[in-house]
Amino acid sequence: MVKAGKKVKGASKVRENETEEEKKIRLEMEALAADEAERKAQEAARVALRERQLREQRYAHLNGIKIHNQWRKIMRMAKVEELRREIEILSQNHEREVDRKDAIMQMLDRDLEEAEEQYSLAVRSHMLVVDNLLDLQYQRMRALEAEFAADLKALEDEFETERTEIVNAHTRQRKDMGDMIAAMEGEFADAEAELRQEYEAQREEIKNRNSEEYNVLKIQLEGIIEELEKSFELAHRAYLESTEHRTNTFRTLTKDDAKAALKIERQMRKLVRLQEALQHWRTKIATNGREWEERNRALRNEKEIMARHYAKLKSSMDAFRAGQAERLKQLSLASSGAMETLRGKLALAENVLKLAELARKYETEQEKVLPFWNPAQAVPGGEEGDEEAAAEAAAAEAAALEPSAAELGELGLRASMPEDSSKEAPGPSKSSSAGAGKPKFSSYGLDPANGEEVDEWDYLNRFFRRYNKALLDKTAIDKEKSRLERENADLRSILKQYLDGISVNDDVLNNPVNPLLVVNNRLQITLTERNKARAAAMAQRAAAATGGLSVTGQGAGGGGQKQLVEVQAVSRVS
Repeated sequence: MVKAGKKVKGASKVRENETEEEKKIRLEMEALAADEAERKAQEAARVALRERQLREQRYAHLNGIKIHNQWRKIMRMAKVEELRREIEILSQNHEREVDRKDAIMQMLDRDLEEAEEQYSLAVRSHMLVVDNLLDLQYQRMRALEAEFAADLKALEDEFETERTEIVNAHTRQRKDMGDMIAAMEGEFADAEAELRQEYEAQREEIKNRNSEEYNVLKIQLEGIIEELEKSFELAHRAYLESTEHRTNTFRTLTKDDAKAALKIERQMRKLVRLQEALQHWRTKIATNGREWEERNRALRNEKEIMARHYAKLKSSMDAFRAGQAERLKQLSLASSGAMETLRGKLALAENVLKLAELARKYETEQEKVLPFWNPAQAVPGGEEGDEEAAAEAAAAEAAALEPSAAELGELGLRASMPEDSSKEAPGPSKSSSAGAGKPKFSSYGLDPANGEEVDEWDYLNRFFRRYNKALLDKTAIDKEKSRLERENADLRSILKQYLDGISVNDDVLNNPVNPLLVVNNRLQITLTERNKARAAAMAQRAAAATGGLSVTGQGAGGGGQKQLVEVQAVSRVS
């Protein structure tokens, strides 16, 4: 691109004298010079833009670092403030927990001191009783030893006397027995010799007589035996000679009889077998007939039983299905009811938690430190010498302030169960701790203060305590509200009487006892007496409630009387 430059003087003359080639060369040179100048200008602009871009990048980087540093400082300050607030909250919670733990430690320390005092007192009394028992036992032992020594001496003397007498008697009896034994031995020896001689003589005599009788009897028996043998032999020979033919005939008949008997026996066995077979088949036919009849009858009965059983099973299945359907329906209804109940309980629990969170804001410092504080457990302050008296006074004051079960019942409260008495008596505490060490097969509660097991009927003691306290506060507020409402009603009635006495309207004129009309001085007297009685009743009630209200009531009564007097005067003038 060729830029038009400023015209040079004399250029027209030079251009007029130029040839075509020179003109062409000159134009090319001018175009090249213009292109070079334009390229240099673009390069300079590009360099300037690059420098400006680098400078802008350096500024942006530096500003980004500054912004990050500033933002880091701001975030650090915000984080520091947040951490300070959290630390303050944590410190408050920690102080509250420390105060609560200190109070619990003081109560436990007091209980421990009381337990140690009771233990030391019990040990001292036990040692005194043991010493008295030991003295009594020693005295009894000395008396028994003296009595034993006296009895032993008397027994020894008596034993020596009896021993001497027994030894003397034994010696005499031994001498007498020796003499008697010697005499008896002599007599026995003489009698034995005589009896032995008689025995030998009789023995020899009996032996000789027996031998003689034996020989005589033997000879007689031998003769008799020989005669009998001869007679037997003769009789046997005669019998054989007379019965030989009969014997042969008998033997032949015996053989024939044996053959006939064998044949008869064979035929009888065959006949018996045939009869047995016939009887067997008849019996079998009858048995099979009865058996098949029984089977047919049993099959018919079984068919009928199966039909009845099928009908019964079908009816029972229908009844079971109907019952199961009814149970399923009842279960569905019960489950839906249970779900609704659980939803209601869940909503109630969420509402209770929300109310607890809201009530947490209105708790006092004492309730925040000791959420379940009981006046009976308050730690009495004072010197160490007056701890017992202060404890007794605090216990009496707590007992006086603690409402009775009847009063709680009238207010709709439930009396909290008495706490475990293991702190007062060390013996039961050991037994309870020993019982708590046994394995448990079900869930149980623990006291977060001391880690001991809590009885099942003491689970809701803290809830009842908080609930009773809240309900007592509500009852007190309701009573105060009713008292203020009565006071407000009394003040409104007084104000209405005052306004009725100074104003005239339809309500006042329609009222039969209005104070503006007086007839024969009767209404005025009636109203005066009525106002006096009302003022006296209000004064008594106000005096019972507060002292200042009685003065106000009397002033109002006096003002009412003055108003009545003024109204009476106005009505008479009119």
